[in-house]
Amino acid sequence: MITKKDTKEYLEKTKKVLERGNGSLSDNLKYINDTVSHLEINRFQGVGDIMYQVVAKALTINVVTGKKAFVVWAVQEENDMETAVQKAKDELRNRICMGSPVLQFAGPEQDVRNLVEYK
Repeated sequence: MITKKDTKEYLEKTKKVLERGNGSLSDNLKYINDTVSHLEINRFQGVGDIMYQVVAKALTINVVTGKKAFVVWAVQEENDMETAVQKAKDELRNRICMGSPVLQFAGPEQDVRNLVEYK
């Protein structure tokens, strides 16, 4: 049975996690690097502020055609790189637990090394 004390401890722990902010950039990058084969960090600047995009993708083999293909596991955009990497790590961990990647691309006619467009 859940008591008031248990609830209070849970709320205090949750509050500490929210106040803590992002984890260490090196730890987040290490986790992503150990999990997927490719990590892209793109920086964009248009009319507004600089935006960072983090894309975590894994190179795999299409079992039907036998060709190499990418599976994108996480895509995040933020104003600062640390937050983008933190959110990409969280998304990657959640998507792996659920087994649902962001998108899959398995085009047998295209060279995987030259793939720059997501469909």
